[in-house]
Amino acid sequence: MFKRLSKTLAILSTVGVLAVGASFAQNETTPQPGQIGPGYGPMHRGSMGPGYKNKVDQQKVQAYCKEVQPLWQKTWQIKKELRELWSKNPPDWSAIEKKEEELIKLRLEIRKKAYEMGLPFGPKTSLRLRKICGW
Repeated sequence: MFKRLSKTLAILSTVGVLAVGASFAQNETTPQPGQIGPGYGPMHRGSMGPGYKNKVDQQKVQAYCKEVQPLWQKTWQIKKELRELWSKNPPDWSAIEKKEEELIKLRLEIRKKAYEMGLPFGPKTSLRLRKICGW
């Protein structure tokens, strides 16, 4: 009785492991929507994600990139200055506050320019500047 039960459980568990393994390995090389991987996941609903080139005029994108590049470089400079301010002991809170406000204004200006140029952009979508501009 015990041998027969253990044999049955062993066979069932082996079949179960094989079935689960086959189902996970089925789409290993071709990710499907909803799976984790490049172009999928919670941020996949943005219009500047995979396939954005088909939806947006590339001349507008290039003009936008040229116009925004100095602002983008300035944001990186401000981020660097913020890291330096935070590393001081004790931190200069008023200087940090001014730099944070300046960074927020720059980000808003970049987003405003995208909206004015007619690029698809909203509160839940990202422009992914480094990807679309090639920086």
